[in-house]
Amino acid sequence: MEEKSITDDGLFNHNLFIVWKPEYDLGIHIIDEQHKGIVSTINSLFYAMQNKHGENVLKSVIGMVTEYTHIHFDVEEDFLRKCGFSDFKKHQAWHNELRHKLSHEGSKSLWDHNAQEFLDFLKDWWIDHICEKDRIFRDYLLSGA
Repeated sequence: MEEKSITDDGLFNHNLFIVWKPEYDLGIHIIDEQHKGIVSTINSLFYAMQNKHGENVLKSVIGMVTEYTHIHFDVEEDFLRKCGFSDFKKHQAWHNELRHKLSHEGSKSLWDHNAQEFLDFLKDWWIDHICEKDRIFRDYLLSGA
């Protein structure tokens, strides 16, 4: 007998904005778990937007992302410092720039009542920082440098 999913009837058939793939893993468990948490928050905003509630949850999502980002960056920087990552200062500067952008984009999106604007920012962050810049330190660690 074929197994049926709860979403097969279309009632709960909502797409995820970002589907986690194994290639997103860096191989550093705590950082991978935190990245998954960030993706989950992004997907929660997307889900709310699909259901015409994006503006209702925008302020909460911005707060969640902001708090979570501070925790995540502290953990990531502590890890990189302990590993002797050669480009630590550069990576830390990217984090500081992203903190500033997050604050600016969050305020702007709230002011504009535009959840899509914030979702687009989060997507760019995911692609640039997590999928590209964080790979630099992963590759460094794998090289045994």
